[in-house]
Order: sequence, then C-alpha cells, then structure tokens
Amino acid sequence: MVEIRCRIIAEPQGETRPIYKTDDKSSIPEPFIRGKFGGELDYVCGNCVYLLAQNVSRDEIPIDVVFQCPRCGYFNEV
Repeated sequence: MVEIRCRIIAEPQGETRPIYKTDDKSSIPEPFIRGKFGGELDYVCGNCVYLLAQNVSRDEIPIDVVFQCPRCGYFNEV
C-alpha cells in the first residue's frame, strides 16, 4: 500500500469544487472513499494523517475533489 499525504489548502469559496465532509462529528466516517477495485493508494490528511480514502486507484478519485478532514477540520486536495 502506498500512503499519499494530501496537500493542505484554504477552504474553497462558493461551489467551485466538490467537498467531502461530515457535519456529524459524533460518527466520523472512515474513510470517505473505499476503493472498489483493490487499488494500492491510501490518501491521508496532510495535517493529522487521518485516513481519507483507502485502497483506491488514481482514476477513482475525482481530480478536483477536496476532503475536509473530520478529525482536524483542515481542507485537503489530492
């Protein structure tokens, strides 16, 4: 498995990019995306290393997607 640390970015303004996030901190999802085809990539938060996407291939992650880490709240891009 290859672990890729996402890049921390400022919160995207408006609806310019899709954002994966959770508003319910009591039930934190783990992870947001699980690979369907047994990919070898894990994407983790660039701040706290929380697992955001697991066992994915590069083509399973939308290019412009942003993950808001449910643990620390930072915005991450792939």
